[in-house]
Amino acid sequence: MRKQSLILVLTVFIDMMGFSLIFPVFPETLNHFLAQAGDPVLDLLAGLTSKILDGRIADWKLFVALFGGIVASLYSILQFLFSPIWGKLSDSTGRRPVLVLTCTGSFLGYLVWLFSGSFSLFVLSRLITGLMGGNISVATAAIADSTTEQDRSKGMGMIGAGIGLGFIAGPSLGGILAHTDPSYLLPFIPWEKMTIFPSVALMATSASLLNLLLVLFRFRETLPHNLRKAREGRVHPVLGVLDLGSKEILYIAFLNLFFLLFFSGFEFSLNFYLDQFLGFKPISIGYTFVYIGMIIVFIQGGVIRRISGKVPEKKVGILASIFLVIGFFLLYSASVLTPEESKYILFAALTFLAMGSAFLNPSISAIVSLFSSASEQGKNLGILRSLGSLGRGLSPIIFSILYSQKGPQFSFLISWLLSLVFLGLFIFVKQPNPKN
Repeated sequence: MRKQSLILVLTVFIDMMGFSLIFPVFPETLNHFLAQAGDPVLDLLAGLTSKILDGRIADWKLFVALFGGIVASLYSILQFLFSPIWGKLSDSTGRRPVLVLTCTGSFLGYLVWLFSGSFSLFVLSRLITGLMGGNISVATAAIADSTTEQDRSKGMGMIGAGIGLGFIAGPSLGGILAHTDPSYLLPFIPWEKMTIFPSVALMATSASLLNLLLVLFRFRETLPHNLRKAREGRVHPVLGVLDLGSKEILYIAFLNLFFLLFFSGFEFSLNFYLDQFLGFKPISIGYTFVYIGMIIVFIQGGVIRRISGKVPEKKVGILASIFLVIGFFLLYSASVLTPEESKYILFAALTFLAMGSAFLNPSISAIVSLFSSASEQGKNLGILRSLGSLGRGLSPIIFSILYSQKGPQFSFLISWLLSLVFLGLFIFVKQPNPKN
């Protein structure tokens, strides 16, 4: 099964790389589209924004950040709606058919991005890729199929390492490719009619196509027929989340939602903070995310694998929560200083935040997996991912309003206060007992 696990790691790596390629160019992409006139979707969102906030945003860069929050939320809200459907569907039909479907959809979504000469098409691409963004939950369930309970954290750490590596490759390639001209490679394509930063969109499209081909021709089913569960109950599993037989899964799933609510707020605010207040260019923003990703890979690909089965998942989660509190305090401290004074503190903060995230995510996934039966891994992990996506979906809207009204310092302060609450709540998580 090592070959299967490698394919799953490569799948989430390519999926995350395609998703994160846009990070370094997102602020400038929005600047480009917002400068256009006559786009129906743009005009509709601009009108709604002005009405809701009563024209209280005078600074253009803060207005761009608010629009960024709206666009970023679309992707994650659709993941919230569809991740548990893909997870539940994979429990009944198998993991492979669902992965083929979502990989095909992601490829089509990135293809629309490549050809998005308007804001409407750009938003459509985010809608398609968000709707099909179920790869990670299904791949996580497939890893659970392929590992023993003692090795479950190790398997989740491998998935986390794949995500972390994608997080390194995506922003760094996005930053580098932002300054390249694809017409040298493919001169026969009318690149002037394509999206801004076409090399970045081309890379995302190519990566998603490779992902699809890998699943089609190399991935074998991991869920045996005798463990598949007939489709029953509610159409959308999250609608029946309160009917879950395990209070422990319910508690950790909502706790994960809370974590991603404030952590995604930091990720969103950081992108615009680096661009607008510290003057980072796309390539510098890319390398900042590379730094974060390298820490995640080191911990999830190395440390987690060594402590899996030796250190209880709850203890790992508490340590991660402490790292988050320290990191957000340092980040807030850095944001109130001048750009020259803040850089060293900023990277110290990012170190603790990356460590906290790297330890927390696999421990949460492992706890939910260990509390789940073999026939409900896909559904329960899908619900975990879905509620997490709801947190990611609400977060950009909430934090873009905070950011646009009060500035980045206030946004980081809120994340720090919420991380303290999270630490207190995580203490009440129960540690699963190994089944004999």
